[in-house]
Amino acid sequence: VIFLLLLIALPLGTWWMIQGSTATESKGAFLEQIQDLNELSTAEAFSKVIIEREDNKVFGQDIGLDLPGTKRQILVVIPGSVRAGVDFSELTENDIELDEEAKTATLSLPKADFLGGPELFMDKAEIYTYEGLFSGGSDISEAFELADEAKQMILEETRGQGVLELAEENAAQSVRSMFNLVDYDVTVEFEE
Repeated sequence: VIFLLLLIALPLGTWWMIQGSTATESKGAFLEQIQDLNELSTAEAFSKVIIEREDNKVFGQDIGLDLPGTKRQILVVIPGSVRAGVDFSELTENDIELDEEAKTATLSLPKADFLGGPELFMDKAEIYTYEGLFSGGSDISEAFELADEAKQMILEETRGQGVLELAEENAAQSVRSMFNLVDYDVTVEFEE
């Protein structure tokens, strides 16, 4: 008799434990799964920036006059890329509204942003220079300055191309697909 009771009680007890989850537990589970993504990179843009400089130097010192043999012209073409996406680590339970009965969810995600900064492909950079006899050449600090300028130019250019908007569209689509796996209809909003 005891064996028969255990045989019936064990499957029923297991079923009760599985079915006994509350909306709060589900919300917490969804939040944990989304936060585990950390950052979702949903768009990447490739670009080339052109930096042009001209100065007059004598043995590396700027003289401010256009004297013969002191003019230096530099043209640098630097390719690079930048990734954009959504940082899910900032989500809280207040950003998720679940309706278990209707199987709907509303998520309020942070705005898309650039992730990790631009990457420059210096091995593919093209440098064209014309240096006068007394100009004194370039130094390493100028190379770092050009790289910083190139990174800023890539960010500005890709922002103007709508990469952040594309990243938000792709993030919303990815989150909807993830929730479709558990048969939820999802509405995704982005914070202002």
